Amino acid sequence: MIITGGSQKGRKIKTVKSREVRPTSSKVRESIFNIIQSISDILHHGDAVVLDLFAGSGILGLEAFSRGPKKVIYVEKSPDVASLLKENLAGFDLDYELIISDAILALDRFKNITFDLIFIDPPYASGLIEPSLSKIKSNNLLNSEGIIVVEHSPDYNTTEIAQNLGYEILREKKYGDTAITILSN
Repeated sequence: MIITGGSQKGRKIKTVKSREVRPTSSKVRESIFNIIQSISDILHHGDAVVLDLFAGSGILGLEAFSRGPKKVIYVEKSPDVASLLKENLAGFDLDYELIISDAILALDRFKNITFDLIFIDPPYASGLIEPSLSKIKSNNLLNSEGIIVVEHSPDYNTTEIAQNLGYEILREKKYGDTAITILSN
């Protein structure tokens, strides 16, 4: 897998070969970051803090890092996947934290942090999007100008869930068997 943009464009990272891990395609990643760039300059502050929940190979956080944030915090439940993620991160001069934990439980650890960008990309059938969004909202983890990117199955009704929790829908796009919904407070 290759980073698609920013200062690290073209760098390769390792991916996990597993049914549980579904790396975000380069087409979808490019689209995500083009959308983010079109609606916000959060990654160009130099002091942005990014949260990559359900991190897998870490590609979404690394794509963000390549575009300028100060720090990326990764949350990955599987120790084996986290080990590969750590290998990927070792090749970058990046201020990061890797938390090996259930993502929903990890969200309670961030009482004194607000994030500028949060990626939520759980396994599609896991049912973890709504609890993630709910916990982010209840713990006030999203900066007032921050953005959440949710990657999900096109069949999943992220819009209704997000609106019921008080989020604003900024964009929705579908790419075959993948959809993204971009939210703000």
